[in-house]
Amino acid sequence: MFSRREKVLLALAAVAVAVVVSVQLSATVTGTAKADQSRDIARWKALRQSVADAEAQLLEITSPESEAAVHLLRATQASGSATGVTVTSARPRKATRTSSRCLEQTLEVQAAGRFPNIARFMFDLEARNANIRIARVAVTSSDAGSDKVNCTIMIAGYSPGEVER
Repeated sequence: MFSRREKVLLALAAVAVAVVVSVQLSATVTGTAKADQSRDIARWKALRQSVADAEAQLLEITSPESEAAVHLLRATQASGSATGVTVTSARPRKATRTSSRCLEQTLEVQAAGRFPNIARFMFDLEARNANIRIARVAVTSSDAGSDKVNCTIMIAGYSPGEVER
């Protein structure tokens, strides 16, 4: 079955195709005879319905805030396990909307480990998840005699949000 991201991309592609077809239909309607216009109008209505259906499907697969925070936490834990980094705490922040109406969920993560592992952790987190980015990092040494560090990482995750009607 398709992942959420693939479903979103498919729905957006369907909407894009519908828009292109609707522009072509509107150009066709202006230059055709009256009998052809009624057929084109029926197509136009069917096309508008398919766009509405695609928007409804997009709304169904959009992650609400709580699901977005859970997704970020799971991705953080998976990358921590894969790279040998200990995630000591994770605190979700209030989700916000970007200018493009995407839902931006941030998670403040406290992590500890060797510096190379922390670097791999951040790389792994972004590489495995196309909708996640590292927004800010603060690193402090846990002891002067080794490469062990403590860090605070702000992780931002994005989902398409709600389609306005």
